[in-house]
Parts: sequence; C-alpha cells; structure tokens
Amino acid sequence: MQSSINRDGFLPPDPDELVEEGEPPFADAAAESAREKADQSLHHLQRELRLLQARIGLLRDDAEAALKAKATSVDANAHVQLGDYPWLKLAIATGAAFVAARAIRSLPVGALLAGFAGHVSQTKRW
Repeated sequence: MQSSINRDGFLPPDPDELVEEGEPPFADAAAESAREKADQSLHHLQRELRLLQARIGLLRDDAEAALKAKATSVDANAHVQLGDYPWLKLAIATGAAFVAARAIRSLPVGALLAGFAGHVSQTKRW
C-alpha cells in the first residue's frame, strides 16, 4: 500500500484548494484553459478583422462617392463656362495654342526683334 505523504513529508494539496487558488487541479485542465484562451483570442481577432474589413469597405464607398460627385461637379462647371461640348472646345483651344507656339518658334528671332523695336518706337511717338 502506498502512502499519500510525499518524500518531503507533506500531504499533497487538496484539488479543491488548488482550484480556489487559481491553479488547475489536473494537467488536462491547464491545457483546456490554454486552449480556451487561444480560442477566445482567435474569435476576438476574427471579430476585429471583420470590423476592419467593414470599415475599409465604408471608406472605399465614401471615396468612390466623393470622386463621382467631384467629377459631376467639374463636368457641370465646364458646361456652365463653355456651353455645349466643353471638352471639344477646350481641346481646340489647346491645339490652337500649340500651333501658334510652333509658328512663333519657326520665325527668325531677328525679324521678331525688329518688329518689336518698330512697335516700341511707334508707341514712344504718341
């Protein structure tokens, strides 16, 4: 028959006392507690992830709505300022400026300066 006194001469602690002190009475209970904590942590992280995904979705929708509203506003302002077909008129104006700049570049610089000097002398006489 085996004695319940350990080699140090003490009785082993009562399992109910261990539970009261916060220590699990059995090794299986400690593993289950750690597993429960891990499961709770996993569920908490999954919930946080779903919340973050929902927030990102809301931000994406808000950004898309803001961009659409801005595009609509720009288009409306262009129609108010330039009338019908504002983008065509803007393209024609840009093309005309490009052609004029090319034409001015192709002129000799001396002729431009002479014309400018003649214009300056004409304005001084008045």
